[in-house]
Amino acid sequence: PNAAVMKETVAMLFGGDVKVTPGKPLDTKAGSGNLIAMYVDDDDKPVAAALCDIPFAANAGCALSMLPAGAAKDAIKTKKLEQTMLDNLYEVMNILSTLLINERTPHLKLSTLYPDLGKLPADARAALSTMKGRADFIISVPRYGVGGLSLLVA
Repeated sequence: PNAAVMKETVAMLFGGDVKVTPGKPLDTKAGSGNLIAMYVDDDDKPVAAALCDIPFAANAGCALSMLPAGAAKDAIKTKKLEQTMLDNLYEVMNILSTLLINERTPHLKLSTLYPDLGKLPADARAALSTMKGRADFIISVPRYGVGGLSLLVA
């Protein structure tokens, strides 16, 4: 997806004046602090991923259920997300799966959200290393803040 398509989707989720611009690729290494959502095909084979940094995770995780913006700021500062934020982020990543599907791609579904790249299973880690298609964004979640998001496909 391009920035315009991402903006439309994020605006549907959070409302307000969403800003989406091209971003830098997020690090897929353990210890980077980034979170990853893995998407699988009908055979449960990992075929796509969405990476986000802590700021996007906290801002999106709070905005989805309108938690206070201060909670997002605290999570960013401490680098610890509350379970509610993670649950909300899972829903955001589930909705973003629609951006990874078109008439030429296999059906896919969100499998798991990993808050720690170090806990990524071997098959997901191997699949991640083969994902060559990617789109990287900086997303401003209205009333919350800015964070990074990368979509990767095999």
